[in-house]
Amino acid sequence: MSGEYGILFGVLGLYIILGIIINFSFENKAARLFQSLSMIVILGGLSAARAVSVGADTQLYNNLYSWDFEAGNWQNILSSKYPLYSLYTYCLHFISSNPQIIIVMNSLIIVTSVAITIYSYSENVFLSNILYVTLYFFFNSMNISRQFLAIGILLVATVYLNKNKIWLFWILYIGACLVHSTALVGIVFFVIHVIHWNKTRFILSGALGIALLIFYKRILNLFIVLFPAYSMYSIGTSDTNVETLSSQSNGGTLLVTIFYLLFICIATLCKVRFQDENREKRFAFLTVVMIIAVMFGIVFYKNILMTRVISYLSIFSIVYIPEVIDLFILNIDTTSVNRWYIRFLVVCGVIAITCVPLYVQLNKNLSDVIPYVSFVAR
Repeated sequence: MSGEYGILFGVLGLYIILGIIINFSFENKAARLFQSLSMIVILGGLSAARAVSVGADTQLYNNLYSWDFEAGNWQNILSSKYPLYSLYTYCLHFISSNPQIIIVMNSLIIVTSVAITIYSYSENVFLSNILYVTLYFFFNSMNISRQFLAIGILLVATVYLNKNKIWLFWILYIGACLVHSTALVGIVFFVIHVIHWNKTRFILSGALGIALLIFYKRILNLFIVLFPAYSMYSIGTSDTNVETLSSQSNGGTLLVTIFYLLFICIATLCKVRFQDENREKRFAFLTVVMIIAVMFGIVFYKNILMTRVISYLSIFSIVYIPEVIDLFILNIDTTSVNRWYIRFLVVCGVIAITCVPLYVQLNKNLSDVIPYVSFVAR
């Protein structure tokens, strides 16, 4: 058993130690940059170096890579269910015909996209990077890589959206949809951005959310009609044969969602807000995204398709949780306690708690990443 986990825990341990050294060696801005670069190099490298046996769907992506080139012509690419992804894999063949390149490129693009997003949203890059690993996302990306490519593209799209570069958002949004059709849910980000949030609009959005929950079956059926390839996921309960988190650990998913809800409640109770107007606006955006993720996550935790769709929203937890911690610290009276000490304890507590879902994911091998084997060693 130790051999199966050895490489993973060795690399992740090295990554944590390096992160701690960076935090204590550099000023905040430089530390955040080096934390992001270390994430790309170490986590991106760990994912890129995996063999085809690591990740339940990795072999499928390798097969698609070969097929896309053999059947590669403009008609087939344009008629593909995922035309941009087909074009991307076709172009990669001009670099190398070895299917390992699709694993390498997918991994680097996904991790780089997440790193860019974390750097843009989070003041505590180190904690956000750790949460990306402990809250299911990193190892899931080794399984459903094509969807995580779309998630990564949408994450970067929201960075531009919050900078009011709307045209870049739409370009990336369309690109994400042409990689994976579930990225259509990204339209929610634009709607959230254009609304100037106040209590009345929060109440109205809650009413709209309830309406969507009531009519979700009709909406889901419409999606299945438009994209019949996803009908296998619409069953969405544990009696399916699909190897996903929702089919193997429904309770675990629900508990993580409730964990997110705890931070939403903390943020709501905080009276002191961020003084930086842009940061406060980003935080409001993240809060609404997480409210939607939690609302749908609680109701649809047994539905596989909805679980995969919700991941476009719930992945923002990796930047939302550190921001809530910062907001919580701002609300502490400095005359009675040391803020740095409290922050340190809270961050350590959050890391310890989120190691539980990481243990569950690896122990149950939910994404089929155990045993981890590198293609270099073969």
